[in-house]
Order: sequence, then C-alpha cells, then structure tokens
Amino acid sequence: MAEPDVVQALVALGFSLNESRAYAALLQESPATGYEVGVRAQIPRSAVYGVLRRLVKAGAARSIAGSPERFAPAPADELLVLLRKRFDTSAQTLDEAVKAIDATPPIPDAFSVRGYARVVEEAERLVRGAEDRLVVSGWPRELEQLSSELKKAAKRKVYIVIFSHSALPATLPGELFSYDLDEASLEEFWKHRLVVVADDTRSLIAATEQGNDDNAVVSETRAIAEIATSQVALDITLLCQRTKRDVQHVMARMLGARVGRLDSLLSKKKAAADARARTRAPT
Repeated sequence: MAEPDVVQALVALGFSLNESRAYAALLQESPATGYEVGVRAQIPRSAVYGVLRRLVKAGAARSIAGSPERFAPAPADELLVLLRKRFDTSAQTLDEAVKAIDATPPIPDAFSVRGYARVVEEAERLVRGAEDRLVVSGWPRELEQLSSELKKAAKRKVYIVIFSHSALPATLPGELFSYDLDEASLEEFWKHRLVVVADDTRSLIAATEQGNDDNAVVSETRAIAEIATSQVALDITLLCQRTKRDVQHVMARMLGARVGRLDSLLSKKKAAADARARTRAPT
C-alpha cells in the first residue's frame, strides 16, 4: 500500500491528517526523532511532538527514551487488531445504549445520500434486507461491488433479476439480461446509473460516477418501487423482443399479480371486441 493510501485509510478510521502522515512517515523510516518525522511528513515542528504523543497514547506508535527521544510505529497488524477490538467494543456500547433508550425512530418515506461510497453502501443495505425479490439495473462496475451481497441473497432463496446494457460477469446470481456491449464504449455517451428494488417496496435510484457529487434517492414508498421495477421490466422486454428470448416467466415473478390481472383484463377486452365483431358481421 502506497503512503497516500495509508494516510487515507487512517483518516477514514478517525485519525487526524497529521497523525496519519506521521504514522506513514514512521513506517518508511524508524526510529526517528520528532524533527525527522516533521520534515518527512510535512508537519510543523511546533506540532509534531503533540502529534506523535497522541499516536503513542492511541497505541499506534512507541516512544524510545533517549536524548533526543525517538519514535517507532506499532506494527500494522498489531494496530489493526487493536483498532478492531476498540471498534467492536464501541459498537457494542452503542447497541446497548440505543436499546436502553427503547425508541425506534421513524423511517422517512424517502431520503437522499451523497457520495459514491454512501450510494454503494445503501445499495448493499437494500440487497442485504431483501426477503423475496430483487430487481437490479446497473453497470458491471457497480454490480461487481454488490456481488457478495447478491450471492448471499441468492442463498436466502431471493429471486434476483439483473439487467445491464454492458456485458455482465457470469458469476452474478439470478436471471441475467444484457446487451453484452462494451462498457468503455457505452461510457462515451451514457452515464453510470444504478437501480435496486427490494421486495417491490424499497428502492434506490442513483448516479454512480465514482465522485463526491454522486447521489441517490432511497425510498420506502411502494409506488416508487413499482415504477422503478416497471422501467427495468420494459428494458428487459425490449431486449428480449430483439433477441427472441421468452421472458414471460420472469415478468410474472418481477411484476407479481399485476401481470396476471393485466393479462386477464386484456383477454376480456379482446373477447368483448370479438363478440361485438360477430354481432356486426352479416349473416
């Protein structure tokens, strides 16, 4: 892992930027004095010793007595064990505190999330919570990130339908529908979008350009979920008309009773039209 990656990972775990830079500098060369760490990590001399002492207190660094005092990093594997233990303890404390409040906050009918990582997290949450059906439309790049949760859903016997204009990995579970087009060629004129519908009730509709401006609408509104499912069903129907693939059984599972009721109404309409035609026909 390169130094910038180490810094970014530590910041994501709650370390300050200077603490993360100091730890990365110690990984590159240690033991080191505060002055040496400050120069390498671009931390002002007035601040570097405070930064290093916070790392020592957190268990991420070790102080070596002497004149001058020097510092060494805690081994990365030991630091990871320490951080995981602290995280698990904090998560358990939070869980107990929330249960003690004994109040379930109301879930909004719809809310938005911003940033690529948050969009993917919410998509994973919907897939993880699916009990009966999942309808997904997206690009291979995003579907690969959801593949682990999709496979778990398949093991739970969730019925999964996936559509993409790009070529889909054969390892994805469920009913796969794709035009098998080259992803790079599509990106020249189409933007990355992701649709996830769970149990015909919960949905996510998102922009997934891998940027901070990506956003998604996550909804618990059944009408929005039904509209999203119908749009994916239309895409699949148009594809199967071109490829001569029978998709009736998939539509029946995706759209549920709506398909059967619609077919029944259309049959009645046709029967009535035929009856009228017979009464008008000359004898």
